[in-house]
Amino acid sequence: MANVNRPRGFTPVKTLSGAPLSGMIRQVGVADSADIFIGDALTLSSGLAAAASAHADNIIGVAVGFGKKDDSTKYWGGAVNPDNLETLYYDDSASTHTDWAVFYVPVEDVIFEAQFDGTPTTPTVSQGYGLIYTTGNTSTGRSLQEIDGDDTTEVDVVIVELPQGPNNDVTAAYGRVYVMFDDVVFDRPPE
Repeated sequence: MANVNRPRGFTPVKTLSGAPLSGMIRQVGVADSADIFIGDALTLSSGLAAAASAHADNIIGVAVGFGKKDDSTKYWGGAVNPDNLETLYYDDSASTHTDWAVFYVPVEDVIFEAQFDGTPTTPTVSQGYGLIYTTGNTSTGRSLQEIDGDDTTEVDVVIVELPQGPNNDVTAAYGRVYVMFDDVVFDRPPE
């Protein structure tokens, strides 16, 4: 059976330490001039988060939600926009970045699931690949970042597991694999 082409960026699936993912979630402000989607790999720019856009960015985490400061209380209400509960992604053109935060899972202990952009070059455990950095889907709010199945020289992620199943053939086009980020920032960003 052929794999479904449904890119959704990076989805946290488990940790190396066994720690629960929910206890790892952190928040940081968002940088100006950048949309961020759930599943986007994030980097820091002047202490603020932006979606990674090129190889060799120091990845701090993967976006799992967004929050807007409540105007009446001036406190973060969690991963929700109190003005519009249907907000699916951080839309920079419609928002003031200083009022927003991105909630993310840090990458240093987490294994993520991601999709290849086509048929990969011999996927094996410990094989490194580059990424396809692209803007997300504004209808679903999901990232469209994928693993570049042809790029084994500019390594951004390394395969740690090849999950096989009736709906996933890792050697075929759009296969999904478990990866860890190769270029990681281990320092906690300012809060």
